[in-house]
Amino acid sequence: MDAVELPRAALDSFLSSAAFAEMLDPGDERTASRSAAARRAEVADVIRAVDRFAGRRFVDRERAGEVVFGGVTGGGLGVRPSVVDEVLALLRPVTVPPPGPPKPVPYEAQSALGVYVYALVDPRDSSLFHVGAGRGDRVHRHSAAALAGVVPDPADIVGDDDPVAIADAIEERIRDIDADGFGVEHWILHYDIGTADSAELHATSLQRSGLDVVALAGPGSSEAPNAQGPWRIEELVLRYAAPVSPPLPDPCVLVKVDPAARGDATADVIYELSRSAWRAGPHRTVPDLPVLVFADDLVRAVHRVDYWESYRDAEGNLDPKRWVYTGKPDPDLEARYVGTSLREVRRERGGKWNPSGWHPYGHVS
Repeated sequence: MDAVELPRAALDSFLSSAAFAEMLDPGDERTASRSAAARRAEVADVIRAVDRFAGRRFVDRERAGEVVFGGVTGGGLGVRPSVVDEVLALLRPVTVPPPGPPKPVPYEAQSALGVYVYALVDPRDSSLFHVGAGRGDRVHRHSAAALAGVVPDPADIVGDDDPVAIADAIEERIRDIDADGFGVEHWILHYDIGTADSAELHATSLQRSGLDVVALAGPGSSEAPNAQGPWRIEELVLRYAAPVSPPLPDPCVLVKVDPAARGDATADVIYELSRSAWRAGPHRTVPDLPVLVFADDLVRAVHRVDYWESYRDAEGNLDPKRWVYTGKPDPDLEARYVGTSLREVRRERGGKWNPSGWHPYGHVS
C-alpha cells in the first residue's frame, strides 16, 4: 500500500528553505503582522513539530498535515500556509503493509524457511517492537491473533511461548497500528537455522543487543536467496511460492533491476530505475514494446514503451549506444505477470541473467 513519510532529515531541509527564511524576516508582510512573541512562538512550534515527526509515516498527505500541525498554535495565530506547504512538500512516497490480518505463509515457503528468527516492526516510525523464533506461520502469530482471533499452532513454537502479559502488549500495539491504517512489517532476520535451540538463542541475543531497525533494508540481490536476512516475509513468500510466469509476450524485453525488490520501491521509483541506460538493439524498433521489470526472478512491473531517446550521462554527454525509454504501466500485463516467477526463463537461458540486465525475448526481424 502507498503511504508518505516525513524524512528523518526533514528538519535540516526545512531550516534551509525559503519558508523558514520568511518566518525570520521581520520585513515580510506576514511576519510583520505578528508580534515578536508570536513570531518566536511560531518558529519554536514549527521546529518542534517537524523534529518530533521526522521519520514518521502517514496514510496520506492530508493525514500528515493533521498530525504534524493539528496541535500547533503558532503563537496563537496558527502556522502560515506557506510553512505548512513547505513541510508537506518534503513528504516522500513509501510502500507499507496494508491493514488487516496477514495471509498465512504458504506451505512451500514454510518448508523452505524451516526454523527462523523474525522481527515485528511498527511502520509508522520504523521501530522494532518484538523479536522471536519459530517455524511455519509463527511470524504472523501475534498479528493473526490480534486482528482475526486466530489461535496459534503449538507446532510453530520454538522454545518458550511469549508470556501472556508480553503477548497482550504486542497484540494491543498491533491493533493500534491497524487502527491508524497500517499493517505490521514482518521481517525474517535469519532462516533455515539448524536447530530450534540455536534459533531461540539467536533471537534472544538480537533482542538484547537492541537491533538497529534502520538496517532492515532491502538486502543485496543474488541469483539465489540468502538465509542471512533480513527479508520481508512477503518477499520470501514470493521467492519460494510464486507461480511460474505464464508464456511471455513475443516480442518483449526483460530488464533486471535489483533495487525493484526493495520494500520501499514504489511504482514510480521502479519506473525511473528501469528506463535507462540500455543497449537496446533491434527490439527498440518494436512498437509498444512490453518491458517486464524483474528482480530476484520476480516480475515487479510491466511497462509499454512509447518512444526511445539517446542516453545522456550526469554531465550531459551523449552515449549513442545507450537508450532511455519513456512509457507507462500496462495494467492488463501487470495483472498477468507481476508477482510471478521467471525462474523457468532463467533456466532456459543457462541458469543466469546477463550482467547488463537487458534480456530481449522473441524474434525481431
